[in-house]
Amino acid sequence: MREVTDFQFAYFNNIIYNEQDPDGPVSDFTRFSGSGRLDSGLAAVACTREDEGGKGAVVFIFLGTDTSKGANMVKGQMKTNFQLSQDPDEDMQIVKDAVGYVEETLADLKKQKSSVDWKLYTTGHSLGGFLATAVAVQLDPQISRAVTFDSPGLPKYWRDAAQQNHDDGYWRERIMDYLTFPNPINTTLPHIGHLVRLELQTHSKGTPAHVIRCVLGTALRAAVWGSAVNLGLTLAGKTRGFWATKVVAVSVRTSKKLISSRLNLRETAREARAATKEDNAKLEAITDGKSSKKNRKALGPILSRLPPSLRAAAITTTWAFTTALISSVSYISTRTSGAISDTQQEHSIVAILTGFDEESGHAKQPIEVLSWPYHDLLVKEGFTKAHSRRIAVEGLLPLQPAAYGLHNLLRRKQLLLARAYSLPGYKEAA
Repeated sequence: MREVTDFQFAYFNNIIYNEQDPDGPVSDFTRFSGSGRLDSGLAAVACTREDEGGKGAVVFIFLGTDTSKGANMVKGQMKTNFQLSQDPDEDMQIVKDAVGYVEETLADLKKQKSSVDWKLYTTGHSLGGFLATAVAVQLDPQISRAVTFDSPGLPKYWRDAAQQNHDDGYWRERIMDYLTFPNPINTTLPHIGHLVRLELQTHSKGTPAHVIRCVLGTALRAAVWGSAVNLGLTLAGKTRGFWATKVVAVSVRTSKKLISSRLNLRETAREARAATKEDNAKLEAITDGKSSKKNRKALGPILSRLPPSLRAAAITTTWAFTTALISSVSYISTRTSGAISDTQQEHSIVAILTGFDEESGHAKQPIEVLSWPYHDLLVKEGFTKAHSRRIAVEGLLPLQPAAYGLHNLLRRKQLLLARAYSLPGYKEAA
């Protein structure tokens, strides 16, 4: 009997999203039946193939979360996703529906084609990956193999059932769990089975968004360190250096005007000239020891009464701390938006397909993973609590392996790998 390749399993998950009949690399299969349960969010399809010698294969494909399938279906799937996030220690309605669908389909197959010896497989992407694994555990040993793609993991109820019935070695043979780099979806719960991280085309591509984030990361650090150097020189009496404040103040005001005026260059130029004139007055007031009306207007009643050296120190100190704060917040925002974008890009089944070779049916560059991070472990190790602080520091220090910056402009895969290694519980095979 011909085996179903892992590329074919991935392709099955692509066609269920597109509501297609089997075609291309799975054109030798036919759609046998389908099932939908709006209340629980279940959507599944069974495809069959008859081989020589009275053998046959049945692949049960479970749909992942799909917002295009109607409000009632999405409501059921969102309810199930929330239940999953709680790591339930009891059976779930969606799994009951999935098991019921598999058993009904088998009964129909035996009635219609009783002479065929069917070999059963389950597969799914994301939420569907959880269902494929849970069904394989619950109907063991009827399910020969489960192949999942970026699954959220398996709740305690089925993990305990799997451990009670067999050891880890048994499930490594039965369950293949393909994963992308760690993301908020695939780190929801612990995983069982054979874990493999895929190398995708998106990992090595320098997308425009990645380039922008790297340039912005370096620019933010440059602003912080430039203001710090400016502050140090001012406090040492080497300069009355107001240049950092002036450059950034003019840039900020000009950028705001450019946006608010809807790219009106004439208005923006006027704003730039006004900002420059105002800051020149401040610079002149700083270096002037007099407490004149002109200086008080430029600096305000407090700064205008200070000696020139203290004026410069007060302004540059304020600027240094303000720059560090603004840069940290901006970098955290950049890092967060990048993580969301990366997850959306890599979690897609279309992107996952690029990690497989169609001819051989195997993963192009499979990375064996010994252990995978999950939410409760990250909380226990204090990772989630200190995450924002760690990212803020990452945004200030230059040449950090996991940070956006020009040093990682052409090293996107190495950047993602550095972030993965920083997670408690992530361990690749030697």
